[in-house]
Parts: sequence; C-alpha cells; structure tokens
Amino acid sequence: MTEAIKVIIQNRSPLLSEDSEVFQEILSFFGEGAKIIPDTLDLNSFLAPHRLYRVIRIKEKSFKDCAYKLVDDFPEFAHAYGMLRYYKSPGEVYWSEIEKAENILSDAMTMDVYGWTPDAFTLFENADPGTYELVAILAF
Repeated sequence: MTEAIKVIIQNRSPLLSEDSEVFQEILSFFGEGAKIIPDTLDLNSFLAPHRLYRVIRIKEKSFKDCAYKLVDDFPEFAHAYGMLRYYKSPGEVYWSEIEKAENILSDAMTMDVYGWTPDAFTLFENADPGTYELVAILAF
C-alpha cells in the first residue's frame, strides 16, 4: 500500500518532496498496523491544491493530555482546512481514552468539523512504554 500512497501524493502534490516530514508522516498515517484503516479518499481531499502543511508531534502521559497540549500550545490547528492525525499507544488501547481526546479536539475547533477536508484519525500501538503520542498533519 505504501507505493500506492506515494503515487497519490506525487500526483496530488508534486512539489512535496519524498524526504519531507509531511510526506513521511502521511506514509506513517497510511502505514501497516493501523487499528482504523485510513481511506485514501481522505488523502485525495487532504492534498488539495494551494495548501501548506505542518506536522505537530506531541508526547504525553495520556491521549487526553496530548489533546490538551495540541489545543493549548498549537491553537492554529483549529483554523486548518484539514487534519490527518494518528495516536500511538504504549500498550492495550482503551477506545474510551481516544474518544475523550477526540472530544477535546472537536470542542476546540472554531469551524464546523464536517467542513474540514478531511478530519481523520487512526491509532497504532507504540513500543515506547508509558508514552502516548499524537501526530497531527495539518493542511492550511
């Protein structure tokens, strides 16, 4: 699937370098092992013309803390046109914890979340014990 994702990125955003952080994080988002399989239609809409991108990485003691840090330290996320994000869990996934984090993010958004192109997330298990991580790829 990685090659198919590379082709979509190259076709939709030919100026985005394969070595760039954004390119690599998009590949990670669509990588193997995702607990929620991402839809490539999200990628097509995310890579709309004339967009700028930013990657934000947050490591905290819980998914909820990751969400609060994104809201408090990076308020510009709420003004993005779209966001792909993935969580990395240090072990067993408690979906209620993901739901709490997602509620924090949706409450902080200043525009209708359904107007985003797209607003998608997935989850991976992380080998780093005790560390919860949120990686947000924003489109402006």
